[in-house]
Amino acid sequence: MNETTHRISRRSLLGTAAAGLAAPVLVSTSARAAASKRIVVGTWGGDYEHLQDINIVKPILVPKGYDVVWAAANEPPRMAQIIAQRLLPHGTLDVAAVEAPAAFRLDSLGLLEKLDAGKIPNLAHVDPVLRTDFMVPHIYSAQILIYDPKKLKTPPSSFADLMNPAYKGRMGMPTGNYFYIMMAAALYGGGNVDAFDKAKPLMEKVNANGLRLYPETDSIGPAFKSGEIELGLMWLARVAMWQNAGIDVAAAFPKEGSVLYVSGFVVPKNAPNKEGAYAYLDAVLDPSAQRGFAATMGYLPTVDNAPLSGKIGKQLAFPVPKPKLLVPDYAFDVKAQTEISSWWQSHIARG
Repeated sequence: MNETTHRISRRSLLGTAAAGLAAPVLVSTSARAAASKRIVVGTWGGDYEHLQDINIVKPILVPKGYDVVWAAANEPPRMAQIIAQRLLPHGTLDVAAVEAPAAFRLDSLGLLEKLDAGKIPNLAHVDPVLRTDFMVPHIYSAQILIYDPKKLKTPPSSFADLMNPAYKGRMGMPTGNYFYIMMAAALYGGGNVDAFDKAKPLMEKVNANGLRLYPETDSIGPAFKSGEIELGLMWLARVAMWQNAGIDVAAAFPKEGSVLYVSGFVVPKNAPNKEGAYAYLDAVLDPSAQRGFAATMGYLPTVDNAPLSGKIGKQLAFPVPKPKLLVPDYAFDVKAQTEISSWWQSHIARG
């Protein structure tokens, strides 16, 4: 797309001498119009990008004339890109997909647009617990105990089960989720998700009980399928996904409470097309798009006007009475993450 635009501009400019001043003005207006309909979205690739395309872009934005361009990468390089471009008049991303802790980190650096709710009509339907003034929450899920119901006849009920010698060597978790795992330990040991001083000795006990660590979240499902593990900590969304893939797993909510995972979209302050960015943010919250993500990825809608039904509605329904759900203190966590990461690497990942 960039190369085509560049060639058209060159031909138009070369014709300026013969055509007078009118042609460059027309080309410039056309280019501005095209740019206003082009939205560059920094996001994870793979299924997440594909689901945005089929649930958000094609049914909602394309009919309005928008052209979405993907900039796929993992979250760290996407954050680094926004930080590196902070002094430029215009960055290269209009919208960026990030997890909530990363959004708070970028906002603490003064790099994110304070969102105008009047330009995001669907924001009125977002759960107030999930809202901030700099991120539109796209999806969320609760952290649960995942287990094999055929091998564990009595469902687990607490983080304490991970320290039970009966499950020695039969537990697994993705090491990339370390910060949320530490939150779960803190909640059990200290009564709140930030009691990391209480979490550390508990995680050492879990590790001594034969904890198996996996490099990716996607590795956990096959480990359950093969019988390598029978218990772990995971997101409810993943349980639904793996159940639908034929893996025999179930979810149990810890009695001490469940930490919430939230992922969303932010707009860099120097986004070149903020009008398009707002259009994207509103489309993200459209009820049909929200239900589409729930049906395929198992994440809960963040809006109150996208009720789920059928199989996925049952899979993602909270038990009655509703479990205790906790949103992390991201401002605190941003400050603590470096220290916790270092501790995890030295005591758990390499322990």
